[in-house]
Amino acid sequence: MRFSSPLIPGRFLRRQQRFLAEVELTVGGRVWAHVPNTGALRGCALPGQEVLLTQDGRPGRKTQYTWRFVKGPEGWICIDTLAPNRLVADALAGLGLPGIPKPLHVKPEVTLPQGGRLDFALDLGGKTAFLEVKSVTWVEEGVALFPDGVTARGRRHLQDLADLVRQGHLAWQVFVVQREDARVLRAAAQLDPDYARELARAALHGVNILVIQEKVAPPEINLASILPYDLS
Repeated sequence: MRFSSPLIPGRFLRRQQRFLAEVELTVGGRVWAHVPNTGALRGCALPGQEVLLTQDGRPGRKTQYTWRFVKGPEGWICIDTLAPNRLVADALAGLGLPGIPKPLHVKPEVTLPQGGRLDFALDLGGKTAFLEVKSVTWVEEGVALFPDGVTARGRRHLQDLADLVRQGHLAWQVFVVQREDARVLRAAAQLDPDYARELARAALHGVNILVIQEKVAPPEINLASILPYDLS
């Protein structure tokens, strides 16, 4: 996946609410940029960090800029939470994802009978597999951590996946780590113990877990390697 708009360098100054960040451009001047990430962006929103923006002049937007990348201690990080879904969709339409059968058809944004919604439903020919994709940007000492804030919505997704398994379907929770300095993924139990317990419970009930790390080389990002996970 490649961002088609030219990348504009700057330095992060501050975040206002969830969706706006003030950035000082390298060429001079301060601008507001849309933040395509509702998470806390732990370690990714420190004053002075290098960032890369795109300029997207669509009507109705509060700002023409969008924040895409931030420079971490060991390389670039993609903070755009829509990017993992696009990468997964491209993989499902192409060679597929490791451990997941090649689908005959892929349906995105699936509404469940009980009212929830998941990212993908895969027609496997006689079976259906459901996928939920999560973006991971928080890494501490080589450990990718999710979530970076308390997430009742994330817990509901896990419960929905486990319910679907009980109904005879297949289910995957897919974590996409949007940086290259992680060696393993763990649930951030210190921040959201309920999510950590729900993830372990979902895995026990047959929900598959897949962790994929990106190769991040702005303006390109690609799914690159499988990471292990630790639910202990």
